[in-house]
Amino acid sequence: MNFKYLVVAICLFFFTGTILAQEYSFFSDSDNQTYYDPSWLFKTSPSELLIINSSKFPVDVITFHSGTNSLKLQWKSVSGGDWGTAIAAPGWPGRDITIMDTLSFWIYSTSSMADSLLPKIYLEDLSNQKSSKINLSEFQEDIPASEWMNVKIPIQAFIDNSGSADLTRVKTIFFGQGIADNQQHTLFIDDIKMTGNTNNEYKFIVILGSSTAAGTGANPVDSSWVNKFRKNLMTLDSTYRVINLAVGGYTTYDVMPTGFVPPNGRPLPKQYNNITYGLSFNPVMILVNLPSNDAANYYTLTEQIQNYDTLISIAYRNDIDIYVTSPQPRNFTNSNQMNLLLGMVDSSFTLYSSIAVDFWNGIAQANGFIKPEYNSGDGVHLNNAGHHKLFERMSQRVLPVLVDVSEIISATESYFQLKQNYPNPFNPSTTISFILPKNTFVNFTVYNILGEKVSELYNGEMSLGEKQIIWNGLNDDNKNVSSGIYIYRISTPEKHLSGKMILQK
Repeated sequence: MNFKYLVVAICLFFFTGTILAQEYSFFSDSDNQTYYDPSWLFKTSPSELLIINSSKFPVDVITFHSGTNSLKLQWKSVSGGDWGTAIAAPGWPGRDITIMDTLSFWIYSTSSMADSLLPKIYLEDLSNQKSSKINLSEFQEDIPASEWMNVKIPIQAFIDNSGSADLTRVKTIFFGQGIADNQQHTLFIDDIKMTGNTNNEYKFIVILGSSTAAGTGANPVDSSWVNKFRKNLMTLDSTYRVINLAVGGYTTYDVMPTGFVPPNGRPLPKQYNNITYGLSFNPVMILVNLPSNDAANYYTLTEQIQNYDTLISIAYRNDIDIYVTSPQPRNFTNSNQMNLLLGMVDSSFTLYSSIAVDFWNGIAQANGFIKPEYNSGDGVHLNNAGHHKLFERMSQRVLPVLVDVSEIISATESYFQLKQNYPNPFNPSTTISFILPKNTFVNFTVYNILGEKVSELYNGEMSLGEKQIIWNGLNDDNKNVSSGIYIYRISTPEKHLSGKMILQK
C-alpha cells in the first residue's frame, strides 16, 4: 500500500459567519430505490458488470452506511474485457476540484477482499476527457468482511495524474476495471464526496445559474462565457478561482437559501447548487445568471423579483459583492411567457441598475427572439458567438472591480517589483517602472480588460536594475486606443506581474 499522500480533511458547513470548509457530494442517497439516476455504466465482454435500466448504477436498500440505500458495484474483470461506472451529482454539474483536499467514500463487502482486487478510480470532465486511472489499493488496505471502511484519497493524487481531464470542471467519478482475476466481486459504496478547506490563498467567485452558465450551446464547452471569464480572470490574477454551481433547467427557486419554503408547486432549493452552498466558499463575489426558465415556467414577475431581492440581501448581509444578469432572449411563441421575460428584462435594469449586467441588448431581436447570429439552433441557448458576447459584457462590468495591481515577490528575489504606472489615470502617455533582480528575458505587453493584446512594448533581453517603459496609448498598429481600463503585464521566465491603468481622454 502506498502512503505517499497524507491529508487532513475538515468538513464544517455553516450558512453564515466564518466558514472553514465545503464539500461536493457525488452520492449520498438515491431517490430511486432501484438505480441511481445521475450515473452511466459500460462493459466490454468478456468482463461482466451489473447494470440496471440499460446504463444505470444499481442501488441496494439492504446494505448502506447512511440514508436509505447505497450503490451496488458487482463485477467480474476478465482479460480482454473492460468495464466502468460514472457517478455524478444531480444535474451532472462540473466542479472545480483543484480547491478541494480529499475524496472520501465508504465501502463494504460481505466477504474479505485483498486490496489488489479493488477497482481503479479516475475522473471525467464536462468535455468527457478523463484523468489517468489510479489503483484504489494505493489508499486502502485489504477489506475485511462485513465492515464499512472509509476510503480517503487526496485530491493531489488526481492532480498528479490528471491526464487530459480539466480538473476545474470535473463531472463524474469513475470506478473501473482493475486486475483481471476472472472472479465475481461485490462492493457497496456510499457517501461519495469531496471536501476542501477555504482558508487558503484563493479568492472565490461563485456563479449561480442555469444552462447558459453551465455552458450549454458552447462547443467546445471551453467557449462558454463562464470558462472564458474564468481563464481571463486567472490570467490577470492567479489568486482567483471561479466556482460554477449552475445547472441546466434551474430557476430562481432552485438557488434560494437552504430552509426557504417556496409556494406550492415551486421547487425546493438545491442543497449543493444554491446560495447557501455558495457561501461555504466564503466568496468575494456572487454572479447570478438565470436567463429565462422562470418565464418558461410561468413564474410571476413578483415571484422573480422577490427571489432576486432575497439573493441580493443575503449577499449584502455577508458583505459580498453580487451582480445579476438580465434575462437573455428566447424564442418564446407563447405570448404570456414572452411578456414575463420582457417584464423581467425591464425590472433588471430599473430595480438593479447598479448591479445589473446586460445580457439582452444587442443579442435580442425586437420581438425578444435570439438574433440568428447568436442562436445555437434551438431558440433557447446561445452559440459560441453569443457566449463571447456574454463574456465581454460580464468582463467589462466586473473585472474592473476585481483586478488590481498584483505583485508576486519571492523570498529569494525580493526586489523584483512592478510599480503602479504614473500618472494614473493618464492622457496621452504614462510611465511604468519596475525592478529586475538579474539580467533576463522580458516581455512587456498591454492588454484590454477582455484579455486581448493591445500593444507589445518590449520583448527581448534586459539587464538588471530599475527600468521604465512608456506607453503612449497606441496599439500595435500605431493607432490610438479608446478610453478605458488596461492591464500591463511583465513576464520573465520566472515570474508574471501585472497592474491596472486607466486611459482617460
